[in-house]
Amino acid sequence: MAVSVSRRITMTRPLEEALFQHFIHQKLEIAYAINKPFPFFEGLRDNNFITDTLYRESLEACRNLVPVSRVVYNILTKLEKTFSLSFLEMLFGHTNLYEYPSLMAVFKSFKNVVTSHRGWSS
Repeated sequence: MAVSVSRRITMTRPLEEALFQHFIHQKLEIAYAINKPFPFFEGLRDNNFITDTLYRESLEACRNLVPVSRVVYNILTKLEKTFSLSFLEMLFGHTNLYEYPSLMAVFKSFKNVVTSHRGWSS
């Protein structure tokens, strides 16, 4: 996640599971926070979280007037299978937090999960 250099996450199995469960519960909030395809879709593709095919299909769905939130939700559902801390770091990276201000509340909720599991290290 977008954390300061001085604070790193100490990943434990319980923390990883808690973050995954929180991700599942927050998918809808995340989907509604992403209100435009760019730069989110490109970040997913460029960091190999989604294939070029899924990237193109997702953009096409948006062009065909499928709501962006619905397309994002579908992508997030697929990403459950490969959930990782690196995905959360991309999701809550500076660019996405800047482009999608509504993500900040979701980001804070993830930080609370880390804090509740004492996952911060100096």
